[in-house]
Amino acid sequence: MQKTISVRRNTVVNYAGTFSQAILGFLFVPLYIKYLGIESYGLIGFSVSLTALLRLADLGLSSTLSREFARYSVLPEYAVRMRSLLKTMQTLYWGISFLFGMVIVAVAPFIARYWINPGSLDSGIVQNAVVLMGLTAAFQGPMGLYVGGIFGLQRHVLANVINITFAVLRFGGVVLALALISPTLNIFFSFQLSIALIGSLVSGIILWGCLPEVDTPSRFQISQLKSVWQFAAGMGINSFLALILFQLDKIILIKILPLKIFGYYAVASTAAVVVTYFGSPLFNTFLPRYTQLYAASDYEGLKTVYRGSCRLNAVIMVPTVIILAFFSKEALLIWTQNPDIADNAHLILSLLVIGYGLNQLACLPFALQIASGWVKLSAYTNACAVLIIVPALVIASRFYGGAGAASVWIMLNCIYVLIYVNLLHSRILKGEARQWYAGIIPPLVLAIGVGLLGKKLMPALTGIWLVTGVTFMWSIVVIAAILVSADLRGRVQVMLAGYR
Repeated sequence: MQKTISVRRNTVVNYAGTFSQAILGFLFVPLYIKYLGIESYGLIGFSVSLTALLRLADLGLSSTLSREFARYSVLPEYAVRMRSLLKTMQTLYWGISFLFGMVIVAVAPFIARYWINPGSLDSGIVQNAVVLMGLTAAFQGPMGLYVGGIFGLQRHVLANVINITFAVLRFGGVVLALALISPTLNIFFSFQLSIALIGSLVSGIILWGCLPEVDTPSRFQISQLKSVWQFAAGMGINSFLALILFQLDKIILIKILPLKIFGYYAVASTAAVVVTYFGSPLFNTFLPRYTQLYAASDYEGLKTVYRGSCRLNAVIMVPTVIILAFFSKEALLIWTQNPDIADNAHLILSLLVIGYGLNQLACLPFALQIASGWVKLSAYTNACAVLIIVPALVIASRFYGGAGAASVWIMLNCIYVLIYVNLLHSRILKGEARQWYAGIIPPLVLAIGVGLLGKKLMPALTGIWLVTGVTFMWSIVVIAAILVSADLRGRVQVMLAGYR
């Protein structure tokens, strides 16, 4: 019974935590633009991509730690192994993160002079911002390792409290700094650097406090890596390729486009990320559960949990994507209160939302793959995608700008939905691919129908009335999709509370 309650609770708190962070991010972005301008926000958008690229220092360690902690939780005599594994991984992580940060600091003059089109910004300010970006990414990385370990321990409430607390400091605190000290990029990135360092130190102390006490001191042990190095290497390769795929559009566009035009793309990209806030909580909830069931060889239980969670993901994800794509211009106008941004970024947002939605539909199959330890599949898939996407992205962005890059993003994620899912289920939970696709069709048809009807019936609505109308449409599609699904009808509570 405890496992049943845990899954329901973890799902709820993960959604609450993710939406809280999303609200904070969206709430303060218009204030960043107000204090710093759209050109400076383009630089902030670049910093997000740079930080993501520096997650290459992770080398798959955070995913490995989360998986191993979840696996150890069902094995006897695990306390000493968990503490030694954490000591070993944190030592490596801090060292590699610092090294990557120093590389960015060293090449900051080159990035500022030859890669970024600064527009009206002073090149010295841009260079200093890049230096601070590199240091921030270096110190922020270890927090991902520690929070991943807390998730692996199934302490989801605690992990979300940590994430929300530092999101408040990161988003809200920097606005206060801009308002009270000085509205400059130097203040913005200096504040982010200090929060990144504090966040890593505090989350590390908390994770160590969550581990069971042992009589022997924890030590750095290379032997700890021998049992997990293949999985960690596979996840590291996957992370490397995935980060290239996820961030390459912004890295290329900031070279091709003026910083102001890139700022429009950065705003659209920030808005499109809202789609991931609907999928990532389910990933965080069910990855440890998949891992436990796979480790216990309970394949029938795994199939039941997997099918139900994928149907739930589709019912939530598809209406979100379709309705936001239909109302992208209105969403940007309500969010930024800036007609210029809405006019220039809404098409990009619609395209990016579809791409992110396809990606999030494949997130639970990816969680199943991680749980099984079969990491080669996504590595090969991502490698093929890079070979296809890199030239396509360069060509499309040069000829069609941000809209071209966003269209390539859709093409990329079609590879995962149409090819990756089928390859996965040719080996793990054979035959589930057909069930996976079947779960997408009802919400897709309903969302398109309701979205088209809404565009026709609500052209004059604005402000809170438009938000209410769109929310009502989304709710109708979700409820209708549940009712027409044999697996979900009358069983939403069972799905969230009945897995064991």
